[in-house]
Amino acid sequence: MTRSRQKVLMVPAPGEVRFMERELPAPGPGDAVIRPLLSTFKHGTEMMAYSGRSPFARRTFNPELRLFEDRKEPADFYPRPMGSMVVAEVEWAGPEAGTLSAGQTVYGWAPIADRHILPADQVAPLQGLAPEEALCIDPASFALGAVIDGAIAASDRVLVTGLGAIGLFVVQYCAARGAHVIAASRFEKRRDLAARFGAADIRDPAAEDDLGSAVKSGIGGVDAAIECSGNIGTLSQAIRATKQCGRVVCVGFYGPADSRLNLGEEFFHNRITLLASLPAVSWNNPTRGEPAFYAKDLHRQTESDFAAKILAAEGILEPVLPFEDAERAVRLIAETPEAVVKVLLRH
Repeated sequence: MTRSRQKVLMVPAPGEVRFMERELPAPGPGDAVIRPLLSTFKHGTEMMAYSGRSPFARRTFNPELRLFEDRKEPADFYPRPMGSMVVAEVEWAGPEAGTLSAGQTVYGWAPIADRHILPADQVAPLQGLAPEEALCIDPASFALGAVIDGAIAASDRVLVTGLGAIGLFVVQYCAARGAHVIAASRFEKRRDLAARFGAADIRDPAAEDDLGSAVKSGIGGVDAAIECSGNIGTLSQAIRATKQCGRVVCVGFYGPADSRLNLGEEFFHNRITLLASLPAVSWNNPTRGEPAFYAKDLHRQTESDFAAKILAAEGILEPVLPFEDAERAVRLIAETPEAVVKVLLRH
């Protein structure tokens, strides 16, 4: 195969998004050339980069010390591609691409673009999953990791804040374990989905003067809160809502330091356990407890859970927009979050 070009969605600088063309290398014998049919964004992490609030835009992560450090060289965070997962058709598979062959429908992790050349082991055949289910494996795996990290049990009362795709799968996993789920979001569409997915108590934080106080006054607090919004003010409310010696699991990707979080108040005096949950391949973080699940283990489990109908993707991939509207989709996510849950692009 000869070299070709790729039209890919890029963030050239904070607050900017546009399609750019770049040359693709010639595929090797172990590669596959795929043509996307559907693709999605990773709303929290990617919008942090789009807004310029990502910690990686200013500092670099030292993988040996596992510390953020000041960059020693000029920043190279931008330009960067956008996009998370893709369902695609195989156009060509190399002689060492295993069982892949032209015409197969596959899924994997890749930026939003009109074509890709990927190592064959980075994509997998759909094999009975609906395309929408395959595209939700990423958020569902983060949700499962958070529920495992929080040791959610049938006897627990659990507050879930931030009802994007991850939060809605957290609701489903907690409900499947028999927990009493309280789901909170400012957005009506997301509250309706949480109710459909098994939340017993639905809250609108915009209608509460103090969500934490309302939960404490109503039921005495929750055993655990799983915070998926990435908003530090919401994290503060999750801590306030959690009972003495309870636990708060952070799934959202937080930006710069924020004065709305005071660790000298409920966190300290109620002896709250604060847990970060990030089972991502690139960070090599396992879940807590035994057995420890890594990202690939979580991906396999969520695939099984979709197949077993423990999880449902209906209503989560909305709105559906054409690939050509990808630039507008980013602005829609940033400016009118009440109108979206997880944007799906149809190529």
